[in-house]
Amino acid sequence: MTVISILCIYTLVFVGISAVQLGFLKKERDKKAVILDESAYKEAASIAITNEKFSIFSHLYTLILYVVWLVWGLALLKSLIINTNSTLENTAFLLAFLLINTLLSLPLSIYKDFIKDKKQGFSTITPALFIKDTVKGLFLLVVFGFLLIYALVFCYEFLGDLWWLAAFGISFLAILVANVLYPTLIAPMFNKMQRLEDENLQDEISSLMNRCGFSSKGVFVMDASKRDTRLNAYFGGLFKSKRVVLFDTLLKALDTKQLLAVLGHELGHFVHKDLIKGLISGALMLFLLFFVFAHLPEFFYKESGLDGVNAGVFVLFLIFGEVFSLIFSPFVNFISRKNEFEADKHGALMTSNKDMRDALFVLAKENKAFVKTSKIYSFFHLSHPSIDERLKALM
Repeated sequence: MTVISILCIYTLVFVGISAVQLGFLKKERDKKAVILDESAYKEAASIAITNEKFSIFSHLYTLILYVVWLVWGLALLKSLIINTNSTLENTAFLLAFLLINTLLSLPLSIYKDFIKDKKQGFSTITPALFIKDTVKGLFLLVVFGFLLIYALVFCYEFLGDLWWLAAFGISFLAILVANVLYPTLIAPMFNKMQRLEDENLQDEISSLMNRCGFSSKGVFVMDASKRDTRLNAYFGGLFKSKRVVLFDTLLKALDTKQLLAVLGHELGHFVHKDLIKGLISGALMLFLLFFVFAHLPEFFYKESGLDGVNAGVFVLFLIFGEVFSLIFSPFVNFISRKNEFEADKHGALMTSNKDMRDALFVLAKENKAFVKTSKIYSFFHLSHPSIDERLKALM
């Protein structure tokens, strides 16, 4: 089958890139340590190797899952749900595909959280919390997924040949709404968000934000440590919902100057309007994907058992979207890595070059991130430069 061959070729390309990365990591692991001490350097390399092997396994697992869907599963689901081919039936069909696929992917998440990440010293999640997270995630998928899917299927059925333009507009609007709602509605469903209690640090952060012209609803601390020990911080939301979110793990690991350097980096994205640029590039990629999938050859539907199913185009979008995205991702990643260098520079200007470099060092050490990566892997997959590249740029 041609459609299965496309998925196999994509997976083969992915595995080939990962194989190059694995060879690079094994070779670099045996070299003299840089940035990190010898022990941390080798541990980070070993963790990167394990993660890449897991990534390969995940893609092979997903390939098998999709092949089963294309050969047998979609036709069976069609026979069970589609009778009159109504909007509601097609919505139920696509939602059922999403739910079943999510449940069948749970073994990967379970292995990652309870075996791989725990062995590496990251995961702190409990079975009870994992179950709660899964239930909440499925709830959000059913509620918001149903509304979005119904709107997309409606576009396909009633708006003629240019349905994909309306579907693109609705999808992009949904992305904007999700960005607005995430920090105030969605994230608090999974984590406690408390206002920063350290008044001195609050004043330092407020001063930093004022210097950059950034206004937000406040600085919040998230209890990330109940799931993972890794460090992070982000500016979430759009318009009036913007807020600064610090992982509690970050507050424990960085001193004030290093923390301000990290926030200065994040503010650099705001000053350089990287979020707006990212939304524009994301919209362009989404537009192209909708155009491509609106003009797929008929054999895609016949070979997958989706002929006569109005929601079939969206199922194919979900299955083959990553294949087509591989064409665009190198460009998007190149722009993103460039933005990261500029954000590092901004963080150094807001504090000092030393503080920014020290912060990157602590992040690499605590997150056990290997400091180097192969060029081909970075080209296709990485939105951030390696720590080695970032520190060299700052020097």
